[in-house]
Amino acid sequence: MAMPFASDPATSMFPPADWVPVDNSAMCNATYGLEPQYGWALTNYGGMVPKRDFYKASNIIFSNGVLDPWHAGGIYREQVSPRTLALYIEHSAHHLDLRLPNAADPATVSTARA
Repeated sequence: MAMPFASDPATSMFPPADWVPVDNSAMCNATYGLEPQYGWALTNYGGMVPKRDFYKASNIIFSNGVLDPWHAGGIYREQVSPRTLALYIEHSAHHLDLRLPNAADPATVSTARA
């Protein structure tokens, strides 16, 4: 499963890197003799059409924030089914809403928890 990664030196602690799927595929092929299956997770676990793929799901809250490095793969502002909820939490990072409350938490995170 491919894990796309890119970084901008102006906003990241990581060295500059661009995500170029063709280059990544060539590296994987040369190193492992395999071609990445970029859509594998969505094909096997669902998510391409959230309202269809997760319609029978229940008791799930999809929470996302733009500071989360994985937010591009998230489900945003969408009622997926009658028993699931998608929240976009401004000023939030990866799993911030799941951590214990902290005085430094943005108000948006406290509201989402409530």
